[in-house]
Amino acid sequence: MPDPAVLRELERRLEELDPSRARPPAAGPTVSTGVALLDEILPRGGLPRGEPVEWLGPRSCGKTALLRTLVRRRRAEGEPVALVDAGRTLFAPDWVGPEGEGGGEETLWVVRPPSGKEAAWCADLLLRSGGFGTVALLLGDEAPGGGRGRTGPGLRRSVAVRLQRLAEEAGAVFVVEGASPLAALRLRFRSGRVEPVGGGAPFGPFLPGVRPVWVRVGGGRRAEVPVLCPEPGDGRPRSRREPAAARDRKGRR
Repeated sequence: MPDPAVLRELERRLEELDPSRARPPAAGPTVSTGVALLDEILPRGGLPRGEPVEWLGPRSCGKTALLRTLVRRRRAEGEPVALVDAGRTLFAPDWVGPEGEGGGEETLWVVRPPSGKEAAWCADLLLRSGGFGTVALLLGDEAPGGGRGRTGPGLRRSVAVRLQRLAEEAGAVFVVEGASPLAALRLRFRSGRVEPVGGGAPFGPFLPGVRPVWVRVGGGRRAEVPVLCPEPGDGRPRSRREPAAARDRKGRR
């Protein structure tokens, strides 16, 4: 039987060579990412409901910054959000925000399974409950250079089929940080400053509270978009039960 990782990599290469081979977007509703410049280049002006969205890239490339922006936007609109933190690296109090922002703590759940192997099962239960408008399954970062050697295992096709069906039934935005073989939309992140779409000067300089993020959409469209990213030491209260070193992907595992 062919190696699933090899098949996924072959599928990606084919899409890069011929974007028309990419899976066409569904006709359902979409939601904003919270970044207008990114919404403009997405095929339908936002993230689709009821379809998996692959969120892939190496460590410190902006994935978490954009996910935080998406979560803030969904909660501001009164939508409950659930994050399945397979790597146990998110500092949950940072995601709640100041008192009164985003509808309160009850609109955000951070689930930390005992082991990464149970992360997909947790996402299954959250989607099956129908109580969350957005569910993000955080499996891990992509190793530098591509798909091999990921710290996150990605989803097996059989699991992806089940989660896709549940997301469709719930009408939820379903983000998978890691490889998702049935993704309707693929976002690949890369750190660094690059030329934006259409040429011209790169976005910058780096400003307090704003982080430039390089994003490639599907089979090759790309853009550099500014993402609001709260800086450490912004005065928000920290939990005494968890040291600051354990915050987003910079602490213990």
